[in-house]
Order: sequence, then structure tokens, then C-alpha cells
Amino acid sequence: MHVGMLQFESGIYHIRQLLPAEAPLYKTMRLEALLQEAGMFRSKYPPEVALTDEQWQEQITDADKAVFGLFAGDEMIGITRIILRGEQGEEGYLGQSYIRKAYRGKGLSDLLYKIRMAWAAEHRLKRVWVSHRESNVASRAANQRFGFVYSHRESCHWQDGQTEDVLYYVLEL
Repeated sequence: MHVGMLQFESGIYHIRQLLPAEAPLYKTMRLEALLQEAGMFRSKYPPEVALTDEQWQEQITDADKAVFGLFAGDEMIGITRIILRGEQGEEGYLGQSYIRKAYRGKGLSDLLYKIRMAWAAEHRLKRVWVSHRESNVASRAANQRFGFVYSHRESCHWQDGQTEDVLYYVLEL
């Protein structure tokens, strides 16, 4: 498979793997996500804002990761990614999902899951993990629609200063 070939469409919306030249788009959307939804991500804005252009590009070109852009026509409205993990690279972890507020509630998270699951299948992963802040009921509903099963929880101190559990889910492929 070549980078950028995996894609899905739904009406005016489409999602596809980002190309190396699109690292600036990814950077902009990721930093927007961290600013707009700071309480939903464990990563902090200041360390990521300090990444070099080369480090942002590595996020897209690293063979152990896939970064996808969600578009409404030509406008990027969201991002998501999957990273390989496990000793043999047989597991994936879904993360960094973000859809701009104006586009939420339209079923677009299904595209985020669909493309990452297709990537996982292409890479013959055995299982895929996802997590969310306990109060993020939209994330829980989305992963449940795709058959993820609750695994465990951990306490987490979030960027917004609150302490709340992270819930982990797994899907055996």
C-alpha cells in the first residue's frame, strides 16, 4: 500500500491518509484540537507547539503510524491516527481523534473508525486498543458501535486540572 491511498467517502465528507507534504495541515489541526479540547487529550499543547517541522513530518512518514485527515470538500475538519504497538507490532492504538464542533453529531466518527480499522486489517494486526476520558460519552458510544470491549481503567490528571479515569477498550481482530 502506498501512503495516501487508503480513503473512504460519505457524501461531501472524505477521509484519507495524509501525505508527507500535508504535515503543516496536520500540525494546524492537532494544535487546534489541543487548544479547543484540552480536557480530552493527555498530551499538552506547549510541548507539541515546540516540535520542529521535521518532527511534524515524521508523525506522517513514520511507518509505525498512520495519520488521517477528515475533509468536508477541500477543508480539513478533523484528524485521527493509529500507531503500532506491542513487541511484534501486532497491536494498534487509536488516538488523536478530533472533529471540529460544527461537524460533530453527523456520524463522521464512523469514518475515523472505518479507516483506522482498514489500516489495521492491511497491517494484519491482532488487536486494537482505544481509550477515552470517562466522561467522554460520545467517544464511548463510537467505540461501542465498532465492537470494542472494556478492558481496564487508570486514574489520570488531565490538562484541565481535573483527575478522572481513562477507560481502555480492546477489539480482537
